[in-house]
Amino acid sequence: MSFAIRSIVKFINFQSAFLKTYHNNYSFQGDFALSKFKFRKNAEIGKLEAETDSFLKACFYKSDVFKGIVDFDSSEKNPDFTRRIIVGRTGSGKTALLKQIVSSDQVKVHDTIEAENTVFEHINNNIFISDLINKGIDLRVFYKSLWLHVLLAKVINQLYRSSYDSFFEYIKSLIKTEKKPYKPEVANEYLEMYKGNFFNDNAFLEITERMQDQLSGEMNIGLIKIGGLANDDTTIKIQTATSSYVSKELLRKQKELIKLIKCEFSNEKQVRIVISIDDLDKSWLSTSAIRYDFINALLEAFKELLDIKSVKILISIRTDIIMGIYKNSLRQDEKDQSLIYAISWNKIEIRSILDNRINHLVQNQYQSTKVVKFSDVFNFKVLGEPADEYIISRTMLRPRDAINFVNLCLAECDGKVDLNEDIVLEAEEKFYSVRKVALVKEWKSIYSHIADYLDALSFLKEKFFKISDVPEQIKDRALNYLINRPNDQPNDEEHNNRILDFDQLMKVWFTVGVIGIKKSSTLTIYSSFEKPELDITDLTKSFEVHPLFFRH
Repeated sequence: MSFAIRSIVKFINFQSAFLKTYHNNYSFQGDFALSKFKFRKNAEIGKLEAETDSFLKACFYKSDVFKGIVDFDSSEKNPDFTRRIIVGRTGSGKTALLKQIVSSDQVKVHDTIEAENTVFEHINNNIFISDLINKGIDLRVFYKSLWLHVLLAKVINQLYRSSYDSFFEYIKSLIKTEKKPYKPEVANEYLEMYKGNFFNDNAFLEITERMQDQLSGEMNIGLIKIGGLANDDTTIKIQTATSSYVSKELLRKQKELIKLIKCEFSNEKQVRIVISIDDLDKSWLSTSAIRYDFINALLEAFKELLDIKSVKILISIRTDIIMGIYKNSLRQDEKDQSLIYAISWNKIEIRSILDNRINHLVQNQYQSTKVVKFSDVFNFKVLGEPADEYIISRTMLRPRDAINFVNLCLAECDGKVDLNEDIVLEAEEKFYSVRKVALVKEWKSIYSHIADYLDALSFLKEKFFKISDVPEQIKDRALNYLINRPNDQPNDEEHNNRILDFDQLMKVWFTVGVIGIKKSSTLTIYSSFEKPELDITDLTKSFEVHPLFFRH
């Protein structure tokens, strides 16, 4: 064989070996084992926070909730038109949903309300309001009037796009017109009263000062100068005067202004406006004694504007917070059913989210032209179970959980190691720690001892069980563990009952999602907005410890 021929053969053999290695490690064409793809260290399928998630726009899953909210059809064809309260647990995608809604082509104008920097800051820092609260005065109607002012200012600002002065003049001109289904003179009276500050945050101070002056005059006392708690007679007088003033001078006039806006400005079919509120679960509110009154007042206020068809006021709120409002008997949950979109996900939807994100990662960072699914990359077994199923079953069926778990798996790669069983198991340990901390943070405002309740779950030795089948010594060990834990709230009657009653502890475990009702071999029902807690009739059923929290 000539030298030239031998050289050609060597080149062909080298090229063949190179292409084989390339295909095995980097290519997604044909029937190659996709799990052999070697991801770079710190590759990820998106960020956990919607605000910084660069994958969100390209990979967003348009759920029924999304489609319902961007639909402004107010006819009977759209029975979900009034649903504006977006309720979901931590990581369920509330912020991501809002972000995509406001960027939708179906929404023409968007504005936001920062609750912390508007109403709450004023309530929290105003001496007069603090004095009334300390005297035991119920200020819920006053909070509602403040929220109504905020909402009205935002709605008017978006519906009436000309100058503020021309708006005030236009309202004045309506007084001399033919009879209307509203009282323009009353609406104008409210506008004129706060004209100088109507569209800025100083309006809250002016509204409060006017009420303070009125009440101080009527009572012939300076309320702020009264030290300590008022006596019963004084409290009743202050409460009556406060409620009367708010009803007559604020709510009555605000409602007439709403009627006016509905009649004069809300018939623009092409104007589709979204005003969103998405900071009601932040730390600044979770420690406040008035948090439930404050949020409940918002929920009451926004309902007054539902008839303004071209504007949707969207309120994003965590499940545990609205449960706290119901628990404190501030409102009836059945009356909110037509207003609420409860976010929940099933395994098919979570898988679709992961499919989109895995494919986006591969196509954009690894120049693949083939559509790659989640199961293509995680196509191996973990403890005898398909890896993709193993991962999804250990999330709490929330997008953030799924993204986090997969990111933790990818973080173990370094461009050399294949995804494998050990990587998933190691990632699971880290994911468990993160998820447990998140659960404690999510539920601590309702269950102050939630961390101990979660730890007590470890005493259950069977993944599937009935309460009647759990040995008494196991129940006693779990309860004794709780009894011996530090208790800085000895007067918490509900906690004191739980540490003596295993059934009550079961109810907490179900509500927070670490156990579910085992209905069949393929169906386990975990808590949801529609079924947040166990009924007494559930206690005889079969249960399953959530796979992530069964540690044996």
